[in-house]
Amino acid sequence: MFSGRESATERWGPFAAWRAQHRIAAASSWQRLLSRPGATCLIWLVVAISLALPGALLLTLDGVHRVTTDFDRAVQLSVMLETDATLADAEVIQAAITAWPEIDRVTFLHRDAALSQFAEQTELSSVLSSLNRNPLPHTLLVAPVMPMPQQTLEGLVGKLADLSKVGRVVANTRWMARLEQLLQAGWRWAWALGIAMACGAILVLVNTLYLDVDARREEIRVVSLIGGSPAFFAGPFYIAACTLALVEGCWLLLACGSSPRGWQGPLTPYFSCMTSPIHYWAPAPRTLSRWSAWAPRLAGWRHFCDAPVYHTPEYSLSY
Repeated sequence: MFSGRESATERWGPFAAWRAQHRIAAASSWQRLLSRPGATCLIWLVVAISLALPGALLLTLDGVHRVTTDFDRAVQLSVMLETDATLADAEVIQAAITAWPEIDRVTFLHRDAALSQFAEQTELSSVLSSLNRNPLPHTLLVAPVMPMPQQTLEGLVGKLADLSKVGRVVANTRWMARLEQLLQAGWRWAWALGIAMACGAILVLVNTLYLDVDARREEIRVVSLIGGSPAFFAGPFYIAACTLALVEGCWLLLACGSSPRGWQGPLTPYFSCMTSPIHYWAPAPRTLSRWSAWAPRLAGWRHFCDAPVYHTPEYSLSY
């Protein structure tokens, strides 16, 4: 009669009851989730979408940031001489600038060549030919040694502007600075949205677990009256939370893995024209699984801390 029980004890050791209890709790939790498929799927979708939206936004911003880092960020300074500067003045200034240690190379652009390039680009050759004189000055295209800090570059611009016969110095770095500012603003908005959506997901799980605990109030009372511990009737809620986290993590993996690749099609041809192909990355499945598993555990923490109230004599007699 006891041969089966003894063989089970020898096979499983002293944890046979513990394993059987968790197996029954897991089966009960899974059956309760499947008994209401509509509500369960709705919870899964709400939490997964609320976590996937900021995740997809962060992945997109990271892809754009990687593209901008691949751009050719060679800084070029256009040193425009005064209109009365002669060719000899331009050669003297070019020789002086070339000797500076922070300068890589200096290219001289004659005013006639600059005028012809401007006419080709704007298709205003008929208008420019009617002018009595060339309004464009001689220009020196200065390429500083890179990388160079922004403060050093600004000092170099001021140093070039102080030279004799130099009218204006133009640096082509403003658009990159504006792009960096836009990316930083996008990162801040994405993190703010992610925190807000994560808090919303936690609130959804808190409300779900609260309603589940309240719906099983009578069952918890009966279990507490016959000597059940808080850990006994808290086990099914832990398993339900882990099940929700597992499925939500799968949804989050699908969303974060598919959304960046969906943008890759229309964006790759655009960036390929700039010789900077776009690259995407997705977080590891283990990272997303651990991240999503903490949400329901945090949501159910308060209810499980309040669980000892259900098995106290005062609580049982009050009902």
